[in-house]
Amino acid sequence: MAENKPDNNQVKELISLSVMNSIDVRYSSGPMMGKWFEGFKDKKLYASKCPQCGRTQTPPSESCPRCAIRTEEVVEVGPEGIICEADIFYFSSPDPLTGYLRPTPYNMCIFKLDNASADDAFAFTVRNEDNDKLKRGVRVRAVWNEVRTGSVADLLHFKVIDD
Repeated sequence: MAENKPDNNQVKELISLSVMNSIDVRYSSGPMMGKWFEGFKDKKLYASKCPQCGRTQTPPSESCPRCAIRTEEVVEVGPEGIICEADIFYFSSPDPLTGYLRPTPYNMCIFKLDNASADDAFAFTVRNEDNDKLKRGVRVRAVWNEVRTGSVADLLHFKVIDD
């Protein structure tokens, strides 16, 4: 019985099409995330604070993941903090906020913002110009859009604070 091997002369190149689908969606932030985005207008970052254990969570959450109880208090954190972990990516992936491919390299860091609990980890990007400075313990500061409307586009990135 003969094997069914593809003839190399018959292998066709795959075709790739780039399509941006649009879906009209209305998203309700809820009271805690609403406070988060309202704070952006005044260049402020907020965390929820658990009434039982005192742990903060950035961005704010409706409940404490440790105690499983409702949180209603918000406290200001940041706008500075330290890098706990940093990764630099050299492959392109879609930005979840825009759907467009990110230019490479790009980074993602986990921060402990000032005034946040020791175990409150917040993930965001640092400007690409600082990629060679990204390591644990480095201090960073939030960089804001000049015009702020209370949206995800208000917080541009963080930058390394040069001493």
